[in-house]
Amino acid sequence: MKRRLVTKLMMAAGVAAMAVTTIPASVFAAEDGGQTYGVTYWCESDFFKTVADSITEEAEADGNKTVVVDAQQDSAKQIQIIEDFIAQGVSAVFLNPVDKDAIEPALQKLDEAGIPVVNFDTSVSNLDLVGSYVATDNYQAGALCAEAMIEDFPDGGEIAVLDYPANNACNDREQGFLDTIEGKGFDVVATFDAEGTVEKGQTITSDIIQANPDIKAIFSINDQAGMGAYAALTTAGKEVYVYGVDGAPEAKKVIAKDNSIYRMTAAQSPITIGKECYKAAKTLIAGEKPEEFEVDVPAFAIDSSNIDEYLEQQKIDRYKFINTEKYRIDFEEYLKINNKLVKD
Repeated sequence: MKRRLVTKLMMAAGVAAMAVTTIPASVFAAEDGGQTYGVTYWCESDFFKTVADSITEEAEADGNKTVVVDAQQDSAKQIQIIEDFIAQGVSAVFLNPVDKDAIEPALQKLDEAGIPVVNFDTSVSNLDLVGSYVATDNYQAGALCAEAMIEDFPDGGEIAVLDYPANNACNDREQGFLDTIEGKGFDVVATFDAEGTVEKGQTITSDIIQANPDIKAIFSINDQAGMGAYAALTTAGKEVYVYGVDGAPEAKKVIAKDNSIYRMTAAQSPITIGKECYKAAKTLIAGEKPEEFEVDVPAFAIDSSNIDEYLEQQKIDRYKFINTEKYRIDFEEYLKINNKLVKD
C-alpha cells in the first residue's frame, strides 16, 4: 500500500492568532510522476474522513495521491489552504466549503489558475465556478426525517428545528423537512442556528424545552447537533424525539438503545460520494464536461427496524479505518518530524 498522507491544518503551539500556516511543498510531491489532488472540508468527522478516504483510494489506484486538509470550521483558514493548493500546482481540488459565500475569492483564484474544482456535500453559492457538484440528495434526507416524524406523531404537535443557514446542504435538508410536514398538524415553535455542532445543539435545546414544555420532537440538520439535542433531553429527562441526518456512528449507537428518543437518522453514502467526486475530476482534468453537472446520491433511513445491520457494517468500517489511521498525521506533527517550526 502506498503511504497515505492526510494532513490537518493546525496552528502550532504559541503561534499568534493572525499568523499564517502553510503546507510544506514536500507534502505535495507525487510518486512516479503521478498527480496530486487537494481535498478540504469544513470540519473533521467520520463522514468527511470517509469521503476523503474514498477519493484517496480511487486516486492511488491510478498512481496519484491526495493532500487532505481539515479547515476546522474556519473560512479564512480554508481560503489559505486553497491558496497553498494553487501554489503547489495540484491537478484538481475537492471542496466542501466552510461557508458557501465566503469561499468565492478562493474559487476565483482556482478558476484563474485553471484548476478544476469538484464541490461536494454542500454547494458553494456560485456554482459557475466549479466543474461538478456531488452530494447526498439533501432535500430527500430532510423528507425522510419528516416522514418518520409524521409516522410517530400522526396528529402533529409542537416541534423545533435546529438549522444551519450558512450551509446550503443543511438548507436543503430543512426545506425537504418543512415541505413534507406541511399540512400535517405540526407547529414549528422554535428554529435556531446550531451551526451543526454538538455544543450549540445541546445549549439551544436546553433553552427550547424550558420555553416550550409541550414540545414533541426536534429535527436537526445533522447528527452532531442532533446528539447535542439528545444530551440536553436525556439530562432533563424529557421524552422528546430527535430526528437527524448523516448516519453518524454516535447517532446509530443511541438509536440502537431500547425505546430511544433518537428515532432515526437519514444516512448518507460517503464512499459513493467520494467515488463520484473522483470520477468527475478525471473527466474535468481531461478537458471534458461530466455527463451530469450535479450528481445526487440517495439518502436512506436508519431506525430501530434496521439498526442492527448498520451497526455490523459500522464495525467493519471501523476496522478498515483503524488499519488506515496509522497513515494519518496531523500538520503540526508533520512539522515536528521534519524539524520545521511555524513562526510568526
